[in-house]
Amino acid sequence: MQGYECDVLVVGAGPAGSVAALYCSKQGLNTVLIERANKIGAHTNTRIDSSTDFGLTEIIKEMELKTENLVYKSKWHSPSGRSFILHSKIGEYYFKRGPESDSFECVTVSKAIKNGCTLFLDTAVEEINKDGGRFDEVIISQGTEKIVIKPEIIIAADGGNSIFHRYFDKRFVEKKRVAYGVTGKNFIRPDTSGIYFDSELAPGGYFYIVTCLNGISSAGIILDSNKMQKNAGDYFYDYLNENSKIADRLNPITNNFVGYGEIFDLDTYLYENLLFVGDAAGLIDPFLGYGMIPAIISAYCAGKHSVNAVNNKDYSLLNRYAMDIKQRFTKRLPHLYRKVFNSLDNDDFDLLIEMLEGLQSKIDIDELLSQLDSLEYEP
Repeated sequence: MQGYECDVLVVGAGPAGSVAALYCSKQGLNTVLIERANKIGAHTNTRIDSSTDFGLTEIIKEMELKTENLVYKSKWHSPSGRSFILHSKIGEYYFKRGPESDSFECVTVSKAIKNGCTLFLDTAVEEINKDGGRFDEVIISQGTEKIVIKPEIIIAADGGNSIFHRYFDKRFVEKKRVAYGVTGKNFIRPDTSGIYFDSELAPGGYFYIVTCLNGISSAGIILDSNKMQKNAGDYFYDYLNENSKIADRLNPITNNFVGYGEIFDLDTYLYENLLFVGDAAGLIDPFLGYGMIPAIISAYCAGKHSVNAVNNKDYSLLNRYAMDIKQRFTKRLPHLYRKVFNSLDNDDFDLLIEMLEGLQSKIDIDELLSQLDSLEYEP
């Protein structure tokens, strides 16, 4: 049985785990990263994820994280065909996800390994041991081999069903945000994202199309599982059957993808030497379903506070992580937006787009929307 002592153990090699591992390893911490899949990014097929830029730019530049595009224009469409173009001062980043070597998580993990991070793939957590409330030992299996890891700090980045949730109260607010879509080439121009609202064809959600500078495109539907009466793939193709002009754009297609994010609240983001990040912390946006921005920001914060604690040999400094996350993420307003959004029908969406068109010449709509969004993500 192998044994490893390390400063930081990161559990899960998705966007949050890869960023946390990169930050810690770049700062010289002895970092171990474990992933249950046999390949980084294997939990999803290739797709493009997007997130608005509230606090991302500085982190992306500092850590040299890989992005595919930064867009400042979006076109919003109502069910009747009306549209409104938003020219924003706040950019929207695109990230390539999935198992290909140039995806966000693959590139980020590769950089972490170059900085000394030890990676274990195809692992299963067999046992978690505590000493006086502190998590001091994680036993994993890799095939027939058992590996004992003794970390000073654990960063849980293993998603909405984290193995560490068994130790804490997990309060569900909604079931989940569900996504289904396809990836291909040159669906639309790379300078504008397309967002389509329809309460009947995309209940509790929306249809979107994005294209990167290199032409890689994704189109998908985001749904509220509480409103679904069939699977997400059926909603996606039913939407295309009713919108032939959109369907005609989605060619060629290289693969499809599915995904979901569970909406819940934890009673804590930190316990002793265990830090929750990204989806494992329940930080996914309950309104629009954004996952990359909370993954990157929370992982960056976890890495920063872990480095500070290790370097000062004072693990009480980890308490600052919980305070940091509570200040940066507040879900009260997004949950309210979600309730209002779920009450809208197609007539409401038509009226809303018409009003935005009319208001555009009178007020700075971008400034208004930015103020609302920045209440959730404090840079």
